[in-house]
Amino acid sequence: MTENLRNKCELFERNRAAIAKKFLFEKAMMSIAAGLLFTGADKEADPDRLTECRSILNRHTGVFSEYRDAVKLALISEMALSDDAERYIEDVKAVYQKLHKGHFVDNSYMILAAMLICDLGRQDDADAVIEKHNALMKQMEKDHPFLTDSEDISFVILLALSDRPVDAILRDMEEGMVYLKTICKVRVGSDPVQRLSEILALTEGDIREKCDKVVRLYDALQQNKEATEGGDVFASLGMLIGMEEEPEVIVCEILDAYAYLKDNKLFDDKSDGKKQRLMLAELLVADCYGTGAAMIGSAFISSALSVIRAQQIATIISVVSHVLPAVLNAAADQSSSETSEDTASTETDTDPQNEKR
Repeated sequence: MTENLRNKCELFERNRAAIAKKFLFEKAMMSIAAGLLFTGADKEADPDRLTECRSILNRHTGVFSEYRDAVKLALISEMALSDDAERYIEDVKAVYQKLHKGHFVDNSYMILAAMLICDLGRQDDADAVIEKHNALMKQMEKDHPFLTDSEDISFVILLALSDRPVDAILRDMEEGMVYLKTICKVRVGSDPVQRLSEILALTEGDIREKCDKVVRLYDALQQNKEATEGGDVFASLGMLIGMEEEPEVIVCEILDAYAYLKDNKLFDDKSDGKKQRLMLAELLVADCYGTGAAMIGSAFISSALSVIRAQQIATIISVVSHVLPAVLNAAADQSSSETSEDTASTETDTDPQNEKR
């Protein structure tokens, strides 16, 4: 492992551990995502500042607000990293209202998209960005109605934030999807193929050459017995195409980071746990080389939200068999939030790993 990557991994683990210890009752995946945000900013997480930002968030949002749901820890992390936490949450709320216009259901992915717009300092021209986002989503939903959903929102916002015209983005995305499935014949499912195409369409350049580089990386990764096939793992490789090193060298870095995360017992050794660990290793390598700074935190938060949503749905089905899942989810999340608030100042050295089980 290079010294640069080791320093990045160690900073991430310090950040994750500090956040998980302070926020014992938050979802483990979001503690990891928050740790990644601070690591990407090259900052040490300050639990006291996070607690202060949580109080600010609570003053600015309602009890059952989507802002206090699964995305809360990532949101207060970005608030803590900003120069003015109060201004940041107000900007995010204003952009979210514009994104949410015409939609009846609150959406954590829209909050993440609003955060991205504010993080990149584009809140003043949010209307133009959202108009471009809506044009992209409308065409994607028309072309691929069964693939395009709320999980695409944050990636499409990144596309809308780019200087590339809508037609060029859509053309590259479509060509990339067809090329990956019919010529490269990758076997990871249509959703991750679309997600990768979104990532690759962010930049200029021959879309097929970019696809080929990702496939070479994925093939090299699959040569190692620790690697596990999976959609998020495949799509995240798109953030590494800016690296000039050979695929074998890049994969070696990924596996070094993977081993570090395994030694620190992040995620279990079941198939899904391995995939999440491998994706995080890819993102740490991308962050180390600065090849995808604008999307690295977003990518893991988006993945974490999808995992959390799946876990919530599974729990609801097993207990109440589809009876008012949204209402029950809101009540459960609020109870967890209140417990976290009451215990934040008196939390002990309880092992944060227990929260993952």
